[in-house]
Amino acid sequence: MKPAITTLFLFLASLCSLPAQEAYPKKKKNRCTVCEHDSSIMEASNINHGPFIFGRSDSQRIMDDMVWQPIWMETKHYRLGGDFPKWKIPEVERKIYRAELSELQKKYPKVNPKTRTLDKWHRIHLLANRMERFYSDARASFGCSPLEFLDEGKNKRRGTGPYLGEKDKYEILVVDERTLYREYMTLNWGLAYVKPQRWNNVDRDCLWFGLSLEQEEIEHDRKLQNIVIHGLAHNLLDGYMHYSFELPVWLTEGYAHWAERENDPRYTTFCSVEGSLHEGKTLIDWRPEVRKLVRKNEAASFATLIRRASFAEIGWEDHLICWSKMDFLLETKPKEFGVFLTEIVSRRDKQGYPDGSNMDNVQRDGFKKHFGWTLNKAEEKWKEWVLVTYPTK
Repeated sequence: MKPAITTLFLFLASLCSLPAQEAYPKKKKNRCTVCEHDSSIMEASNINHGPFIFGRSDSQRIMDDMVWQPIWMETKHYRLGGDFPKWKIPEVERKIYRAELSELQKKYPKVNPKTRTLDKWHRIHLLANRMERFYSDARASFGCSPLEFLDEGKNKRRGTGPYLGEKDKYEILVVDERTLYREYMTLNWGLAYVKPQRWNNVDRDCLWFGLSLEQEEIEHDRKLQNIVIHGLAHNLLDGYMHYSFELPVWLTEGYAHWAERENDPRYTTFCSVEGSLHEGKTLIDWRPEVRKLVRKNEAASFATLIRRASFAEIGWEDHLICWSKMDFLLETKPKEFGVFLTEIVSRRDKQGYPDGSNMDNVQRDGFKKHFGWTLNKAEEKWKEWVLVTYPTK
């Protein structure tokens, strides 16, 4: 039986369904303040504001079922939607946002780079731009050519799709109210959950990520960026060469931490079991703490981390170490890391099916083959690098 809140929302929806989502809203107040829903501008920028498929239904049905009026946007690699409350840019952040808005203005002339308050349309456009940039950065980190997934014949032979290996675009949902987010989770995924969640949509072969602003106490736009980057880092990595089996926990969480901290070290997300996320201890600069753990010989080794089978086995200090080891590999051996990763995600068994078995030995062999190190040697190299590179405080 569905929760009472589901019944209530469905009842309300039957009484007052929303007007159909329009490709070009008749009322000016409903038009995007960035692109103005101008079809020529949107086509040139490879975007649209819906309607489109999303999750297990589509943007219009979601609005009807939940009596909710989010905004929507589709880009080259993403579909995203939700609530983006008006936000005043803090004085200390204006330089960062002026640069981003200036970049946005190149595509959308109506944008004022000196604006001090972002409305919902500016926020969704900026988030979409950042996530497209992150997609390119992630692809480069994976050692993947932009042309890798454009050959339909090659994709068909190996069971991959055009989106880093997935067959449909990556999706992002940002819901303001906790109860509304729970309602969406119940209706679409059958899970009455309020924490940020990643979901493999097997019906359409795509990966979804959603969160509630209220639940995560997100008031700063940069915090929203970071939590979305963390979730997408997992999804892009899982989706690389198609999501067919689970990747090593230290690798996926380490990469997600590395990506979010490259964006802004003030806001950190920590994964727990079942693809959910929780906030951990507040510490902006992780480098001195990692250095301290190395000096005390208290840091988890590569050999230890590759045996961790789930997020439940990753403690607070382990998160720092996973991040640092990823920082080390991407800084010192970026090309080798891409080859190492690609070989892992591309594994096939004798019948040609994706093979995620025996992952501990696969990683050991991969370190030796691609980095030229045993796990013990990799540990020595990492420790040396930390002590030379990270500050004491």
